[in-house]
Amino acid sequence: MTVIPGEPQTIESGALKLEALLHLPQGEPPFPGIVICHPHPQYGGDMYNGVVGAVLQACLDSGVAALRFNFRGVGQSEGQYEGGVGEIADVGAAVDHLETLQQIDSARVALAGYSFGATMALNYANTHPDLAAVIAVSQPTVAGPRVEIYLDPPLLIVAGDRDQYCDVDLLSEYRSQLGQDVTLEAVPGVDHFWWGSFDRLGAIVSSFLSARLLATLER
Repeated sequence: MTVIPGEPQTIESGALKLEALLHLPQGEPPFPGIVICHPHPQYGGDMYNGVVGAVLQACLDSGVAALRFNFRGVGQSEGQYEGGVGEIADVGAAVDHLETLQQIDSARVALAGYSFGATMALNYANTHPDLAAVIAVSQPTVAGPRVEIYLDPPLLIVAGDRDQYCDVDLLSEYRSQLGQDVTLEAVPGVDHFWWGSFDRLGAIVSSFLSARLLATLER
């Protein structure tokens, strides 16, 4: 796995301290920024996950600064897994942290997540319409008509058509109930883990960022 160097950061999530890395693209600040959330902590997910790295690289190549972090109880982050409740608070703390950095254009801050991280990102974004954009990679779904989110920010949902945990047909069926500006990409031949397809994911993310984040000067 390619190592992408970053500047160590400490995020305060309530009483807990979370470890994070800030990655800045080439160019002159302030940069648009994005927080990237990793997959499930109880299944080995952390901020060094390969899909997280692919999204991160796409952001840097597009001129977007990125903050990746470990949820509570992962790596050097304090605390323990809290079933998604405390983890949503961690997402909010990471967004708040990124917005305070002087290298970042706080009017253009987005949120991304992979798998469990996508669920956390969507749940946070559902009550924070001021985000500039949201990216959900391989968002796990549950069969049935229930839709619990509707986002104001532009939303990219991307998953493989062979994903074991994400039903892209279901997402397509309820696309109009997910938000006012939804881009849904089903990638042929790709499963939940994106083996051998990181470049395809990166191209989709870069295209979305160019159209929805880099072209937006204000929220």
